[in-house]
Amino acid sequence: MKNTYNLYSEINFSRKKNIFYKKKYSFGDLKRLIENQFIKLKNKQRGIVVLTTKNKLKFIIRFYALNRAGFKVLISNSSLTKKEALREKVKPNYMFKGNNLISLIRPKIKNNNMFDIILKTSGSTNYSKYVYLSNKNISFITTKMNEEMFQKKKINELIFSPIEHAFGFGRLHSMMKSDNSLALCDEISLSGFYKYFKLFKCNSASMPAKILTSLLEIDLKNFKNNSENLKYIQLSTGYFPLKYRRIIMKLKINLFINYGMTEAMRSTFLNCVSFPEKIHTEGRPFKEVEIKILRKQKSKMGSILVKGSNLAKGYSDKNLWKSKIKDGWFVTGDQGYLDKDGFLIFCGRDEDNININGVNYNLASIESDLKKELNTQDIKIINTSVKTNSFDPKIYLFIKSKNFQEPIIKFLKSNNINISFEKIFLIKKFQYAETGKIKTKNLFNLIKNYD
Repeated sequence: MKNTYNLYSEINFSRKKNIFYKKKYSFGDLKRLIENQFIKLKNKQRGIVVLTTKNKLKFIIRFYALNRAGFKVLISNSSLTKKEALREKVKPNYMFKGNNLISLIRPKIKNNNMFDIILKTSGSTNYSKYVYLSNKNISFITTKMNEEMFQKKKINELIFSPIEHAFGFGRLHSMMKSDNSLALCDEISLSGFYKYFKLFKCNSASMPAKILTSLLEIDLKNFKNNSENLKYIQLSTGYFPLKYRRIIMKLKINLFINYGMTEAMRSTFLNCVSFPEKIHTEGRPFKEVEIKILRKQKSKMGSILVKGSNLAKGYSDKNLWKSKIKDGWFVTGDQGYLDKDGFLIFCGRDEDNININGVNYNLASIESDLKKELNTQDIKIINTSVKTNSFDPKIYLFIKSKNFQEPIIKFLKSNNINISFEKIFLIKKFQYAETGKIKTKNLFNLIKNYD
């Protein structure tokens, strides 16, 4: 069965382009390696292949060969055994063992052409979701990004982000189809950023907003000294404080910001140099993307809804996807509003915005302020009212040390923050995702057992 549209056809195999991963690879080398892999695959019966990103170069070769041959790809962040692969909720038909594609489950004759790529993501939830994306989703958004960003600039971009996530994969394909070179790394850590940036002589970087925030918070001087050749930064979606946006601008680094998620990738775009008066926003929607605000009462702020060519094709859980769609619009679970020029102002997740006795509080901002006050990242505030459809906020605090309790209560009182916690949990060690976010699955289990 032929695939009607593939991402391989978009790659720019320019002789001037290179991939830097452990060593330098030309795009001519890459084309030959993909072609060799494609020849081995083209006569196999189509199905879903689970593909890991452990070795970035192998991932690129295999992904584009599989995509070109018409296979579906389930992207995973770790190496899986055959038994582990079969435990996935979306059952793959194949996996790679060494350099060979081996069968797991016999493919069904009927092939679902609705999607081409499956990304497993938890986002802000405490459970995994399998998001279905089409090649046209990826092509649309990377084309729009490239039109806005590059404009004949010579770029060698360090993709400092996990490529099994929508942002990292999107940056990968953006660079593959552009005139520019890219660099990949194995180590997503704060020290690793400087190491790889210098090693591969980059002048551009793409990274989660959380990582850039940490780099600036921990040692701004070190960032300035080690990033003198940095000209462009593309951030993933996520909260990036205004004061740090201003610092990046003062360093004469062109900052690109967007709002979106795996289900509605890159819904907006902001070039901070072109719109310095709008750096407090997340930018305007791309053409063919619409944003609507579902307001509550007379407030200008409300739930953010999205529809357009960037919208995913669904979840493996059809009922879950159906619950997220309202009259054709995807309900993001975020709060915000549009200014008079159509720029989006992001106000946080639904569960982060609570109203107590007529006063609005943003729990994400409070959490961020507490981390700064106590000089730690090991604090998490969770509000369960949105998930339980309750109008009565239930707020839980997770901290690493008993010594934090008194300073936290003192800070809240001195800032007139009149919230109370159902329970304060002591956590010996928080688990962090590669994106820098605290993993919440175990925390929700603690709440469930407590309730």
